Amino acid sequence: MKYPLSILLVLLFVTGCAPMMAPVSGPPSTPPAPATPPPDDEQGDVRGDVPGDVIVPSSPAPERASNSAVAQLVADAWEYNRAGEYDRSNAVVERALRINHTEPEIYLVMASNYFAMAQLQLAEQLARQGLPLAGSNGAVKRDLQRLLSQIISAK
Repeated sequence: MKYPLSILLVLLFVTGCAPMMAPVSGPPSTPPAPATPPPDDEQGDVRGDVPGDVIVPSSPAPERASNSAVAQLVADAWEYNRAGEYDRSNAVVERALRINHTEPEIYLVMASNYFAMAQLQLAEQLARQGLPLAGSNGAVKRDLQRLLSQIISAK
């Protein structure tokens, strides 16, 4: 009976005195490069004077997002929007939203889609969510404000 207890004590002593392995560390990671702010001179299409006319940019969206995947998804969503495929546009832009929920143009696309589908309450909510995110992005901010005024006047 003495031997099993002494073996256990020896094992505990040996494992307690064993040197611990240091965690393996990889090369130091570099922080991501800061995104450059978009120029304020970009203007979308101003077809917003006629009620029911949807605001869409006149050209595909430039890469304003720090993530090129988000920029491509937003550009694709605008193409579907122009083609009148609003559900498909929303499906694409929702993928972009899952990647980067702070990109204001995502909210512009979604609000524009829902406005075109006459879902005014949802369109208004999305436009209002996008406004604070637009910050210094003058073109998107103007488009969101213009769309919001259209939505309110259509109610």
